[in-house]
Amino acid sequence: MSSRHSIAAVLGCLSLSLASAAPTAAADAYPSKPIRLIVPYPAGGGFDTVARRLADGLRERLATPVIVENKPGGNTIIATDAVVRAQPDGYTLLMNAPAGIVQGPWLQKLPYDPMQALQPLYMVAQVPTALIVPTSLGVSTFDQFKAYAGAHKGEMAYASLGSGSTLHIFGAMLNERLGAQATHVPYKGDAPAMGDLVPGRVQFMFNNPVSAINFAKQDKVRILAISGAARLPAIKDVPTLGELGMPEFNITGWYGLFAPAGTPRPVADKLADAVKAVMQTPALREYLESVGVVGGDSGVDAFTRQVAEEYQAWGELIKKNNIRIE
Repeated sequence: MSSRHSIAAVLGCLSLSLASAAPTAAADAYPSKPIRLIVPYPAGGGFDTVARRLADGLRERLATPVIVENKPGGNTIIATDAVVRAQPDGYTLLMNAPAGIVQGPWLQKLPYDPMQALQPLYMVAQVPTALIVPTSLGVSTFDQFKAYAGAHKGEMAYASLGSGSTLHIFGAMLNERLGAQATHVPYKGDAPAMGDLVPGRVQFMFNNPVSAINFAKQDKVRILAISGAARLPAIKDVPTLGELGMPEFNITGWYGLFAPAGTPRPVADKLADAVKAVMQTPALREYLESVGVVGGDSGVDAFTRQVAEEYQAWGELIKKNNIRIE
């Protein structure tokens, strides 16, 4: 081999070594500036509360500021698009739910493909949904609510946290199941929806257990049932909808952390490891259990597979129930 070819070979090997070392070096230096955590719902709701507790834990774990930015509206499109357009460097993250990731693409045209534009990092929590009614409605059990719906056909309205959300889909499914002919009223987030449910301007909704339990403790709402395959320890007297003869509601939602596609894998792994450590702290696990949320434990690979599988499953469910965005 000529000396010129030898030099070329050495330089080639060196460039490969440097290329492989670059992501690792980036991860070692990460983070070196504040991290933005984008939340697609208004401040003050159950989703936002969990996001802020996660941000507090990451701030301590990563020794850098983690700033929560609320960007509500557009069925989570506004927040998600902000992250999709961000640099894939680990400094702009998204916490979202199935509505904005695996359901939205089946219901409306999006300015991005979440299956391609985002990198799943960690399933922060498994989140069943609670069927709730205002205390003023005067019903305390699902059977009583079923009778009320039959007696007020076409007179009720149900809230959701946006058209096409899990809460909208579940509300539409229950509306159809009961033959209630209730009107769907979408809201930009938890706080405004509860602001209309509590005084009875809307008569029922599915909501996250964080908010549902909080308002139930204040005697402002009644929790009639929950989705998912098992009862929650925090509200163990509340039956699942499956127990009530509706196994189609044996689905559990989640809160998940995402980064822009193209984020270096070492950075993604470092973030996922940090989230895992935060989720395992006794204080956070106890808080989540007290509000009916189960801490997640799916990292980059497992959560990526789960998102892909649920994308197909929700597509089938949406088509089967003829769910549409009004």
